[in-house]
Amino acid sequence: MKTTRRIAMALSLLLLAGAAFALTQGRVTGKVTDSAGNPVEGVTITIVTPAIRNFKVTVATKKDGSYGFIVNDATLLYDMKFEKPGFAEANVTKKKFSTVEITFVNQTLLKPSEAPAAKGAAAAAPAPPSASEQATGAYNEAVDLLNAGNKDGAEAKLLEAVGKNPDFPQAWQALAVISHGKKNWTKALEYGQKALDLDPSLTSLYGLMVDSADKAGDKAAAAQWRKKYDEANPDSPELLYNKGVDAYNKNKMKDAETSLLKAVEVKPTFALAHFWLGMTSFNLNKKAQAREHLEKYLELDPNGSEVATAKEILPLVK
Repeated sequence: MKTTRRIAMALSLLLLAGAAFALTQGRVTGKVTDSAGNPVEGVTITIVTPAIRNFKVTVATKKDGSYGFIVNDATLLYDMKFEKPGFAEANVTKKKFSTVEITFVNQTLLKPSEAPAAKGAAAAAPAPPSASEQATGAYNEAVDLLNAGNKDGAEAKLLEAVGKNPDFPQAWQALAVISHGKKNWTKALEYGQKALDLDPSLTSLYGLMVDSADKAGDKAAAAQWRKKYDEANPDSPELLYNKGVDAYNKNKMKDAETSLLKAVEVKPTFALAHFWLGMTSFNLNKKAQAREHLEKYLELDPNGSEVATAKEILPLVK
């Protein structure tokens, strides 16, 4: 059994998994500037919430004054503290982040001598959206278009987003997924590589990269991405299943049994894993175990591809 079977399953869940995780996750970004509007590098930003004891996230601004972080539960209220020597401390309290789109929290830091005068000053006019903010806006429009089934429109907006902000891994990731759906394997590989270069944690793209390289006929690249996929998913039931079936085909029944037992332990409803575990047990002369797993296979998938074989073997293990 080939790795592509589990990869196909991973691809079918890629966008859905991201959507499910985003139900409570909040992404936050922003920019810290001084009173003249110049970016401030090296500002320490500390994020806490009274709702979770000992919770603390600390990030620092980059050279352009930008920063970003993720919280897994954006339904809570958070406090943010901005600190850098030479500037007055600034605080944002009881802030709630969006679970739907990126939340922007821009902050101006004042010199100690400026702070008292600033207290009574009128609020400054909002600055025009930065290129990064424009990119995020285009990305959010792309998500809406994608949810509405308009892939071409979404692709155009995503290209606009990366044009405004090339360092936008989620936009490159979405472009890779759309290109894969359009069977444009070259673009899928190009966009997926850009996303992973910017954010190596996007390991959910590995399956797409394997499939795209396979379809493009690049066996060497496919093998490299397949290795990365396997390393990133060592305990997935699909990988354990494939290891088990590979061992079965090589007549290594004890190895097959070990992997397939782990697969059904992780995923008890994995019908084909029960079938091959039944066949492995049959070869090991473990009749009771063979009967148990073959019957479980028939229960889980009564119209499955291996039903005839299971029914043929069952009378031999009564």
